[in-house]
Amino acid sequence: MLTKGVSIVLCTFNGKQRLEATLTHLTAQKLDVPCEIIFVDNASTDCTKEFADNWWAKHGSEAISYLSFEQPIPGKSYAQDLGYEKANYNYLLVCDDDNWLCDSYIQTAFEVMEANPEIGALGGWCDAEFEGVKPSWFDEQAKYFAVAKQGSVSGDITLKKGCLYGAGMVLNKNHWLELKALGFEHLLSCRKGNNLSSGGDTEYSYALRLLGYKIWYDDRLYFKHYMTEGRMHLEYLSRLRKAMSYSNFVLQCYTDLLNDRKPRWNRVLNKGRKALLKEGYIKAKLFALGDFEQKEQSKSFFRNLYYVIFKKQLYFTNKVFVMSWLKNKEELKRN
Repeated sequence: MLTKGVSIVLCTFNGKQRLEATLTHLTAQKLDVPCEIIFVDNASTDCTKEFADNWWAKHGSEAISYLSFEQPIPGKSYAQDLGYEKANYNYLLVCDDDNWLCDSYIQTAFEVMEANPEIGALGGWCDAEFEGVKPSWFDEQAKYFAVAKQGSVSGDITLKKGCLYGAGMVLNKNHWLELKALGFEHLLSCRKGNNLSSGGDTEYSYALRLLGYKIWYDDRLYFKHYMTEGRMHLEYLSRLRKAMSYSNFVLQCYTDLLNDRKPRWNRVLNKGRKALLKEGYIKAKLFALGDFEQKEQSKSFFRNLYYVIFKKQLYFTNKVFVMSWLKNKEELKRN
């Protein structure tokens, strides 16, 4: 039986310059529940762990204990798994190195999780805080930076949004242990160093739903997401959207299982060759002559078509793996 409380899992790669503000907001938490920070340095090269350790020793809150570890395997999911393993409390709160939690975040998250044991993952919402000037295009593209409300009202969003972004997400460690016992492993490993990848948080949401747990949103869980100047460029946004397209394809086996539907290519190819050629011609024209958004939508069309035609085997491999640990769940039920 795990001890009741909240373990803040803070994973970072070369986050030294971002951490002071994040840690400062953690020291400002108003709480009366047991709480700890599990800090995981994911193969940093800028002495991030040393900085965080020293900063907490000098400025940390007495209400929050602090433990730090190193995960040499690149990939946020690997770092988070180490953090979850080391956590001493039953609730896990994912705090990225650029998340500034409101002062009631931890206490509220604990109370919501305690009141609703059916929750698999709990999330909140955030505003962007900019290092430099806010780009004119940002509001239209904010969702790609996980800057958005995840629900219209607080409560169950399992059959609405159906998943959560990782920043500020709250999990039950018992559910993570359950998944591990079944043989669950991430198909996606999230970001590796400076390489862009995404979707590990979405995958975890889908995995929890397959186990029968709910995805929940609470409007009181608010934080700021710090946007560094280096990310506020359309080139970065384009790379981010490319990574998300691939992640969505990898996770298609989850959504098909959850919705009991056939693979996407059946829907795509059923349009017919002439219809696809016509759509491809229109998208190619927009890619050549359109604005940024039209170009990105064209790229997405051709990427998805490529995955449908050339990556079917990856889909089936992924689906077989997910079904294997689901089968373990059914066998455990019978026994």
